[in-house]
Amino acid sequence: MHKQTRRVALSLADGRQNIQVDRVEDWDAVAQPLLKSLEPGSIIALSGEMGAGKTTLVQSLAKLAGAQKRALSPTFALMRVYPVKYENIRRLVHVDAYRLESERDLPALDLDEELSEPGTVLVIEWPENIQKWLTGKKIIKVLIK
Repeated sequence: MHKQTRRVALSLADGRQNIQVDRVEDWDAVAQPLLKSLEPGSIIALSGEMGAGKTTLVQSLAKLAGAQKRALSPTFALMRVYPVKYENIRRLVHVDAYRLESERDLPALDLDEELSEPGTVLVIEWPENIQKWLTGKKIIKVLIK
């Protein structure tokens, strides 16, 4: 089976980075600089078409951050929480906003409460669906093409 090459654009505080991903193993090269830029309270907004590799990137990020379990897609659960051990980060909260019909569905996830937990980083797939909630927040943007 032929895998399509992906280009990932990271908008990090120390500058924008573009990384090419040819193999599944290459996602660690994207996750590593992203992980180094994180601090508790960080929000990562993952954008890209269906099947672009958003969840695969979260899997690399969780693995490198020390998660004991493999990260799974939260498409049906909407949110999954992974305990991690990376510097002062203790929780990786992975949200998939794809199935949210409107931002009125967002309060059920209580993202503000999740983000207020010490050592938490929030990773959101399909951030376009919760743009109003993200307004005014400091976001690390990741675009996968």
